[in-house]
Amino acid sequence: MSKIRFGVGIPTSRDGLMYPPGFCSKESLVKITLLAEELGFDSVWGNDHITTQSYLKGIVPKPNYFEVMTSLAYLAAKTERVRLGTGVVPFPLRSCINLAKEAATLDNLSDGRFILGLGIGAYREEFESIGGRGNRGEILDEGLRALSILFTKDDASFEGKYFKFSHIDLNPKPLQKPFPIYVGGNAHEHLKRIAKYGRGWLPAIMPADKLHDSLEELATLLRQNGRTISEVDVAMEAAMSVSSTYENAKHAFMKSPMYEHIRSLSRSTLKEFDLGSEDSIVKSNFVGTPDVISETIDSYIKSGVTTLWFDFIGNTISEVISMMQFFAGEVMPSF
Repeated sequence: MSKIRFGVGIPTSRDGLMYPPGFCSKESLVKITLLAEELGFDSVWGNDHITTQSYLKGIVPKPNYFEVMTSLAYLAAKTERVRLGTGVVPFPLRSCINLAKEAATLDNLSDGRFILGLGIGAYREEFESIGGRGNRGEILDEGLRALSILFTKDDASFEGKYFKFSHIDLNPKPLQKPFPIYVGGNAHEHLKRIAKYGRGWLPAIMPADKLHDSLEELATLLRQNGRTISEVDVAMEAAMSVSSTYENAKHAFMKSPMYEHIRSLSRSTLKEFDLGSEDSIVKSNFVGTPDVISETIDSYIKSGVTTLWFDFIGNTISEVISMMQFFAGEVMPSF
């Protein structure tokens, strides 16, 4: 029996993107998170957006985008075991020191269950909407260096192009040592960041063969930094549509907003992959019967994935809950 951890994406800022307008609410966040803990999932992951994406404007009026750190703090108080991750916080939209303080606080409040997933953000338009200037990759690189100092030094100082602070004594420090910072994104540059600063990688719907090749490269980069691949949790995100028949699973996937969202990412996060057709998008995710899903999971385990977390398909909270329960009953026991 293969071993792997499973997680669940929670709809903090997934209104209109992966779920219908109005799906994200306090009730949906609590129900999905409590059920994930009850069913034995290892983790839940919230994403973060500031404003409506251009491709949704005029289509999705006023999507609910809940701030992810606040949401996870609320959920930490209602859970005991499940880990709470950001998948991801777009670092260029944040204040470095405030984010460090929030992360350290959340780790303490959750008794060491928090994972800080960071990225550049899939939509540059959000960065520009807040008056952002500069190279987002450089901002993330600099921010990772600054966070490592804030989380470990009692008298933290830093001077860079984008961030500057002096003699900051950030307490309490995170409970987890080393504190788990994960880097999200499929691009080659993210592997370099993980090798230097990351305890985890958050790729998105990456084909198993390409992921295997990237992990070989990551292993080399880690060795150059005196580390090993066993130190890194490879936690991939993908859509999950599982049913007793392939036809039902595909129909549920195609009628959800998830399909259009993935198409929109083909110009950013997923631009390296061939997602130009309906068939390629379906095959890049987890769509099918329990047996087919189990075989696909096995292929990712062999590629080096250690955590798989899923955005369960559904246009209502009851549909998402039913699919989580079906997956937990029909697929998880095999792993």
